[in-house]
Parts: sequence; structure tokens; C-alpha cells
Amino acid sequence: MSNTDQTDSDKNEKQKEKKTIELEDSETTDEDDLPQNEQTIKQFGEDEEEEEEEELPPGPHFKLVIRNISIRNSVVEQPKIRFTFGGNFKIVDNRHKGGKIEEIGEKGKQFTTGKTTPDENGSGNLFPNSFTKYKRFKSYEEISEHELTIELISTGCCKATSQGSAKINFLELANSHIQREVKTEIQKKGNHKITAIVSFHCYFQEVWDYDLHFYEFEGTNLLKNKKDIEPDPQIKLEIKSSFMNYFKKDKNFFKRSCTSEHELNTNNPRWVEVGNVTYRGIFSELENEDLICEVYNHKTVGNSEKIGESLIGMRGFLDYGVLEGALVRTTTEKQKSESSGIVQKYNKKIDGGSIVGLVEVENYPPHQQYGDIVILKPGRNYIGVHISRCTNLRSADPNGFSDPFVIVEFGGFKQRTKIIYRSLDPIFEETLYFELKVGVLNEQNIGNKGNLKVMVFDDDEAGDDFLGSCEIDLKEIVNSSESKVGNNLNRCTSRVYKQRLTLFANGEETEQLIDLKAWFQPDIPKEFTFKNLNKKVKKKKLSKVYREREAIWRQKIPKGHLEKGDFEIAGADEDYYEHFIPTYMSTITLPKELRDRRVIARTIKCFTFENDEITFGGRRDVWCSPNFFLSLMKGSAEEHAALQVSMLISLEIDAYLCQGKTKTGDEHYWVMVREVDGNVTFCECSTAKKYLLEGKWEGSIEEDSDELEDRKSKKKNKKKTKKKNVNLNNKKKNKKKKKYNTLSESGDESQDRILNEKEMETEDSSDLEKNKIRLDNSSDEDQDKIGKEEMEIKDETIMPYMTLEIVANHKNLWANIQETLDPAQILYDLEDEKKWLPFVDEKDGFEKEIKPFYKTIRLGPKIPEGRAQLFANRIRKEVIAGYTNFRHGKNLKTIFLKKFTPVIESGLDYYEKRELEVITEEDEQSFKIWRGKIAELCPQGYKFNAYTINFNYTDPTRIRNYIMEKYDFQQDESIDTVFACGVYVRGYYGKVSSVWVMLCVMNVLPKKIDEKEENKKGKKKDKQQNTGNQIEDEKKSNKSPKKKKKKNKKTKGEFISIASNEESDSEKDELKK
Repeated sequence: MSNTDQTDSDKNEKQKEKKTIELEDSETTDEDDLPQNEQTIKQFGEDEEEEEEEELPPGPHFKLVIRNISIRNSVVEQPKIRFTFGGNFKIVDNRHKGGKIEEIGEKGKQFTTGKTTPDENGSGNLFPNSFTKYKRFKSYEEISEHELTIELISTGCCKATSQGSAKINFLELANSHIQREVKTEIQKKGNHKITAIVSFHCYFQEVWDYDLHFYEFEGTNLLKNKKDIEPDPQIKLEIKSSFMNYFKKDKNFFKRSCTSEHELNTNNPRWVEVGNVTYRGIFSELENEDLICEVYNHKTVGNSEKIGESLIGMRGFLDYGVLEGALVRTTTEKQKSESSGIVQKYNKKIDGGSIVGLVEVENYPPHQQYGDIVILKPGRNYIGVHISRCTNLRSADPNGFSDPFVIVEFGGFKQRTKIIYRSLDPIFEETLYFELKVGVLNEQNIGNKGNLKVMVFDDDEAGDDFLGSCEIDLKEIVNSSESKVGNNLNRCTSRVYKQRLTLFANGEETEQLIDLKAWFQPDIPKEFTFKNLNKKVKKKKLSKVYREREAIWRQKIPKGHLEKGDFEIAGADEDYYEHFIPTYMSTITLPKELRDRRVIARTIKCFTFENDEITFGGRRDVWCSPNFFLSLMKGSAEEHAALQVSMLISLEIDAYLCQGKTKTGDEHYWVMVREVDGNVTFCECSTAKKYLLEGKWEGSIEEDSDELEDRKSKKKNKKKTKKKNVNLNNKKKNKKKKKYNTLSESGDESQDRILNEKEMETEDSSDLEKNKIRLDNSSDEDQDKIGKEEMEIKDETIMPYMTLEIVANHKNLWANIQETLDPAQILYDLEDEKKWLPFVDEKDGFEKEIKPFYKTIRLGPKIPEGRAQLFANRIRKEVIAGYTNFRHGKNLKTIFLKKFTPVIESGLDYYEKRELEVITEEDEQSFKIWRGKIAELCPQGYKFNAYTINFNYTDPTRIRNYIMEKYDFQQDESIDTVFACGVYVRGYYGKVSSVWVMLCVMNVLPKKIDEKEENKKGKKKDKQQNTGNQIEDEKKSNKSPKKKKKKNKKTKGEFISIASNEESDSEKDELKK
């Protein structure tokens, strides 16, 4: 780093100021100051000013790329956009103080666009420029000290005049959407103002060494070798690198390929381990790379024969962790020309099977942007969708507006637009591209991708609200007329489908409209009409085959059971299409982290619970399809249970979805697991609680035969008494029966908003995992010991389920035809048709018809660490601001001790580990040390109370409102009361999160009274005793009621009390400050 850079950074540190997105007054600069150095980049067809990457000392190294700059609603003559990257320069007007206009701070690097060109899509004017800058920071904390400034400049006459500007903090930039939009107000004559909107794509990401781990790859229907013998396949994966990176001598060129071991004599191989690849760059560059997948027939001697190859774009696959590709073999064919008779050779591509595998990015940078920006590559086929605008959207927020965005789904992949806040008529003007990703470009392969589905949502941090959707048939695109399409950078001539479509919601047309275009780029052959594809016609109602079977099936169910339960076999999805319940479940390829039953249960619990009446505006009993549920990130019990079963069966666990009724008589869904040892575990999705029923089925045939016989004999000798229902999550034995009111269907508002509430206990929590079942890979012997300890609990913990009607998995559905519907009194041998009535008979082959009605279930990625910390900061500030503003309105001082915050947040992950049941002895020791640190920080003479609350959303306003409503410490009128607050956010797959908020309240302890003072008070009491008795007699004679003293409500969560009457002067001074 140069000396000038060091002095600049020192000045920046000295002149830290609060930075927010704000508008600035216009200023005038010379046009000569505008940079003019521009270069042409052929790859993107635009001008780009790029700064060379320098060899710099260690520290966070970020790359800034700005491209696709446009402006709309601008009346400025010859507008240009000037970007200032970093620096703390500003102009201060001190003329009202008798001073002058001063320039303070250092200017960052600047670059300015050229002249605009009109956009064919009508999205305003485009600037044909792109800029790249690099910056090295001393630490991650320094990032928040810099800003990106965007200025709108008019270039008239001889001077360039700034018409307005906006600023974005670097920390926000590094954790936000790549697609940015800022507004600047242009002052016209009088008080008339016009708001110009500047849109651009901004990559601000850290240059990082990504380690990609490829494993569990499977090949299907690989081609045989030339001798028609099954091959010995092995797979090679490679990310190609530009040869120019060789001269940099870094990991961007080396370690970019890996090869597996070979399998013997099979065309359906499975490679457990393939290898690791290292990639240096920013994440957006990695997403736009291509993975070359080659499968060879291994030969010990000589060159291996290539079976097939596939070029897999990394876009979309990294988020889901699953790679899919169609293999293609290129063969040389001979063909004789009919006219000349000359035999010519040509290359022919044939399908060579398919490949599926897992990829895991083993390390991520702390800060990570999100967004879907696809860079088109030559020789590839895409389908483009341009979202222009929506009209007349319904209001989904209390303020009368919505925060709409659009998701487009094609071939199992999704992309989304930016969010337009507070609008019912949003203008997007955004183009999304999907690569076709087919091995051989033909009509069948493209048609198998399905139609384009367009969905509009309202952004909500507690789960998005569905506004409406529509579909575009591929036939509509190829039957459209030709025209030029795409922006100036990606222009082509293709058949373009351009329409204003009506959005559907709840199976009905709405008044909501969306304007869009769709086309193939480049255009596909005109003989592709998609008319002869064997597509299944969707039907609103379940087919007659199912209903005829249902009639026969219901006749075998006892009439008494039918009177008590519904025994439904189907559910209607978000579009009013009915589907057989088992089709809502299917296997999912899970990443490593989700291959643990505890993590699965915790992830499901983090999805927001919301009743169908709220989500769908009064409609009930909606079964959202899995991918739609993952888009909303909220739903009712059936969606949570179906997704959890899908995850569990993917781990080859014997899991089922249960349908029955709760103690209150409401319909409910939960998960059942038949353990190998003959026990049955119920899993409640809304609370992640588990209920163990011992010896409720014969057990797996994989169990040791001797152990199975012993268990059978013990089962026969047991008395026929009621089984004790056990709640495996209780840490203490309850003396009184508790009503179960935490189910999402019960209407308890707190359950919809809060996952759980914990209190920091003073007693030793080393026995935290006592009376809990281990759901990891521990031995059966350990689980049996835990089970024995659990059965010692008295029959006072009540299971919340009153009846169990049906159970279902992805293959079949069974009705309970035993004497009772009580889940505690029945057995779970589903193979016994005298106890459980199957809907599908395995003998008639009908099970082949049961297939998922949707594309592969794809979980969303985890929330990056940097974004999670950003959420935590926002929540903490909102809670502090809420308490401060409330107390300020009552003229009460509010003190939040900042020194507590880092200490509190360093230990909140203990509570998340406790929910996951992964507490170790080291964690227990760390927890004790953490409590000791908090005790040391507590001021002398104060009593410390701490309360921890768990949320499953990151909406700061909702979290603040709940805390202030439940814990009304803001009304404490004591002058000496002080507060502290800490927030911890843990991200899970599916873009869900667990939020822990700790609120600390410190009150002054009453001072001890000296013995002399006590003696004096004793004498006074003796003198006043007679008068006191007279007063009491008078009160008894009065008929007026006594005034009861108000008692402070005791809330749970008292952590520790530090009772010391001595308080140092320094602490008093600190509290006064």
C-alpha cells in the first residue's frame, strides 16, 4: 500500500460520521474534471473502465463492478452519472455562521458515464459504460466507514452541474441486492420537483478463495462402449480458467479440476467422492463459470474412452447444492451427398445419459450479496423474460401499499426481480434470463422444462405474501411475431411474446395486471412448435381413478371412525388443483448440514407458521406445493409436516405425515417416525417437541433377531394398561398438568410470531440434555438408556393429539381401523392390514401412478454471516430506539450500556445449540465463563435480570412491538434503571433464520440499614404503635374499600442478582453519562 493510501485511510478514521442514504444539495464542478479514459470490452459489448488489481498486504480485498446503468424520468439535458467510490469528502456551507463554503475530507475514486442511448424496452436511457475498481481495507470494520456516491450531472455549456445525489454505505452494499435503484430529486422552477430514478447493477464482493467439494455423484443410463459392453466409468470435473490468469500465479489458474475413482461394469455408477476444486474471485464470477463434466471409460493401459460430456453452468446450482447435467456424446458420421455423390463427414450429437451430484462451498466470505444477474455467453441458448410493470396490485401491508417483487420459475429454477417499496403500480423494467441447459437442443428436451410461471409477491421479513400468478405456455412464444428484443447490450431478433396478463389468486381472476415479454435467445428452430408433446393436462379435481378407489376404501373404515374424523386423501394446492396427499412429498438431495434429524426439525420450526385464512384471504385447507411453500417461507401445519417428511425420507428414515385432531378438536398435522428399535416418535413441527411411545410396532427387520425376540417376549408380559405419553423436551418434572396451547392451528398469536421463550437460569445446566432423546447417529444402546430414564416421568405431561386418522408417506396412505383413534392406545404396524388400511395395494401396480406433480424440491441457500449480522444490528437498534422514544415521551432518561452488547452476543449461540441438542462440556464451561463476564460488567449495587426471546423472522418492527408489549420495562420510572441489549441471528437453509434477543434490565438494590438506624426506627414504631392501632380501628369502621397496593408483575427470566451496596465513583459517573 502506498503512503498516500495510508494517509487517506488515517484521515478517514479521524473523520468518521454517521452515514445514511440521503440527498445532497447540488454543487458545480468543471467538466474538465470528469474522467474520460474508457476501453471497449467485446464480451459484454460495452465500454468499461477497469483498474488493474494490485499486489497488496493482507486484509479484506473487495472488487466493485458497476454495469447496466440506466436512468428514467429525467428531464436533465445531456445527463451523466458520476460515481464516487469511497472517501469521506463533503462540502460544508458555514456562511450562516459567518464562514464560507469548505471542502472537508478526501475524495474517493471517481468515474463518469458517457452519453445515453434510448432503451428498446422502454426502461429509459442506457449508459454504455461499465466500471471496475478494487479496494483493500484494513479490517471488516473499516467497510462501514465508506460510501458509494451516485450523482446526476447535467452537462450543458461549459460546466457540469450536479442536480442531486444519493449515498449507499459500503456495509449495506456488501449485503444487499445486486440490482440497485436510487432516486434523486431535480429542482425545477418554483417548488416543482421531479424524481429521477437511476438503476444499475452493482457487484461489491470480496475476492475470496472458494473451496468447492464435489461428492455423491450418480450417472444414469450411460452409453456402453463401442463393443457394447458396460463401461468402467470415472468422472472428471473442471472449471476452465483464462490463460491470462496463469501469469498471476494464483489459485485462479491452478487446482481447478478433480477426478474420481472408476467404478466397475456399470452404466449407472455412483461416485461417493469426486474431489475438491479451488476458485479465486468474487462469488458472482463463480456463479457465471462453467463446470465441464466428462465421463470416461477407464482403461488401465492406453487412453480412456470418453462416454459423454456436459457443460454445466454454475448459476443456480451453488445455492441449492445440487448439480444436474445431460451428457452428450459427439460421434462422427458419414453422409453421401445426393447431388455430388461425395461422402462427407459430420459431427452428430446423441444423448449419453445424465449426471446428478452434490456440490458444497466449504467457506464463504462474511459479507455476500444476493440477486440473479445472468451474463449471456456465446453459443448458449436462453429464454428471456422482461418484466415491465404491474398494475392495480392489492394492498398487503397496513400502510395501504405493498412491497412487490416478481419471481419467474422455469425448469425448476427461479429468479427474482428487485423489490419496489410502497407501490401498487410498480415499474420494474428488468430482464431475467434462464439458460435452457439441455444436452441436445430438440423440441422434447425443451418441452420437458415446462411452462414459464410468473408469481408476484409482497416482501415481508416474516414470510412473503402471495399477490397473484400467471403462466406462459411455450407454444405462445413460438407462435408470436418476430421483432428485435433485448437491451442494447444483448440485442437479437426473435419471436417475442408481448402481453398484458391477468394475475390469478385463489383460483380466480383478479383485477391485478402484469406487462411482460418472453422470447428465446437466440431463437430456436421454427420447426419446434411444442404441439405434439405428451404433456399431462392439469385437472382441478382429483381423477376418477382415485375417487373410485376412495369409495371402496372408505367402506372398509368403521362407521364410528368416519363420524369422528374426515379421513381426507387429497388436498387442493394454491391454484385450486387437487392432488393425492402422498404426491406432496418426495425425496430431496440434502446438503451435509441438513443430514441430521435435529437440524431438520429446527429448520422446519424456523419457517413461519401462518393459518391459511390469513395467507389466502379467508380460504381454508390449502396444501401449498413444496416449492411454493419455500417461496413464501410460511404456511400452516400441513406444509411444514410434508416438507419435514420429505427431508427425513431422503435420509432413509421411516417417516410419515399424520393427520388427526388436537385436544381442542381442531384438525392438525404432525410427523411420525418409526424407530428401528420398535419405538415411535411424534414430532410436532410448530414447537420441535418430540413425544416417545415405547414398543408400538414390531421394529425393523434389520434389527438383530435375538434382540427382536427379547423385545417381543417383554411386550407379551406387559400388562394391558394405558401407555404413558412422554414429552422428550421437558427439562423438569411438572407438578401440575399444563394445557397444550402452542399449536399453530390453535390461533395463539404468540406462537405465530415466536418460536420459544427461554430464561437464563442460575442453576447449573450441565444436565441440560437429560430426559431428551438423541436423534443423531448414536447407538441404539444409548437410546435405550435414555428411553428408560424418560419412562420414569410421571403421566402428567399430556400429548396434544386426541385422534390419529391417517398416516402417509411419498408412496402410500393408510387409514387407522383399530378400535380407537387415540394415538397413545394404538399400534403402528402399518404392514398389518387388520390395523391399518392401505389406499394403494402393492399387488395391482397402482403405486407407479403416484408421482410428484412438481419439479424437484430445491431449498434456498443459507443467510450469509455478514447479512445475519446486519439483521442483528437493525433489530438491536430498533429495540433500543423503541424503549428510548417511549421513555423520552414520559421525560424519563434511558441508558443502554454499550459495553454489554459484544459480551452478550458472544454467548447467545449457546441457546441455539441447546435447541439443536448439541451442547458439549466445552459449551457448558464456556457458558459459565460467559455468565461470569456479564456478572463482572454489572455495576456494583445493581440487580441484573436477563430475558431471552426467540423469533423466526428478522422484521425489526414486529420484534420491537412484541418485546415492548410483553416486557413493559419502558414504564419503569426509576431514574437509576439501566438497560442492555444483544441480538444473535443464525441462518438455515431455505433462507430462514433463528433470532435470539436478550434484553437486560439492571435495577438498584435497596441499601442495607445500620443497627443504630434500626434502633431509632424501633423506638419510633413503639411511640406510633398506639396511634397506628387507632388508625386501623378507624379504617375498619369505614365502609369504603381498602386501596390495594399495586404489585409489580414478576416476569420470567431473572438471570443473576449482584447484591453489593458499594458503588464506585467511576461507575456512578458512567451511569450519569
